[in-house]
Amino acid sequence: MAGGFPAHSSPCHSQHTCPSDHHTYVWTDGSTGLLWDCAEPGAAEYDPSRDTTTIVYQDLTYYCRSGTANVTTATESTSTSTTTTTTATTTSPTTPGPGQPSIILPDPNITPGAFNPDVRQGTISKTICVKGWTKTVRPPVSYTNALKIQQMAQYEETGSPSEYEEDQLIPLELGGAPKNPKNLWPEPHAQSKVSDPLETQLKRKVCNGLLTLKKARAAIRLFKSSQG
Repeated sequence: MAGGFPAHSSPCHSQHTCPSDHHTYVWTDGSTGLLWDCAEPGAAEYDPSRDTTTIVYQDLTYYCRSGTANVTTATESTSTSTTTTTTATTTSPTTPGPGQPSIILPDPNITPGAFNPDVRQGTISKTICVKGWTKTVRPPVSYTNALKIQQMAQYEETGSPSEYEEDQLIPLELGGAPKNPKNLWPEPHAQSKVSDPLETQLKRKVCNGLLTLKKARAAIRLFKSSQG
């Protein structure tokens, strides 16, 4: 919500189920005055080639492009005149820090993605939606460290292994295969921190019945394939 614009108290807002919750947030950076036009992956308006800045607000991650004063978005009806100003922290997932390895996108020939056969739409209440379930299927570090060395060679990465971690293309939170090499690739630590909030956000939506497991998997696949 842009600073100074009317707020509303519709119950759908707090649940993030209003139609406009998918692509009508124009955020104002309080420190610079810049505007950011934001979308959620999975929304029709989401463009991974343009929405490359992340804004994390109330544990939800939005993917944004630079906005302008005449950005046009859909609006929600409101009957209250309450005014709020929102300040959010923005980060760019496309620029590695000094001395850090470049962003590595999953190679579809090496890491096409793979699912855990135990996780389906009909089993989410017994698997991914159970608190702590991912800990029961997470592979041991000894396995991922050994695989990381092998896959760094496949990806032609020559940096220190300590700068990378094996990441699942389809995350465990969305029923990705835990140990299948086709679902893992060596990812720089800084890069994984960008996608982690989105993985959690998508899982919450699946478990709250706001998004199907299939659509959540498609959204995270799209994001990681373009942003890492």
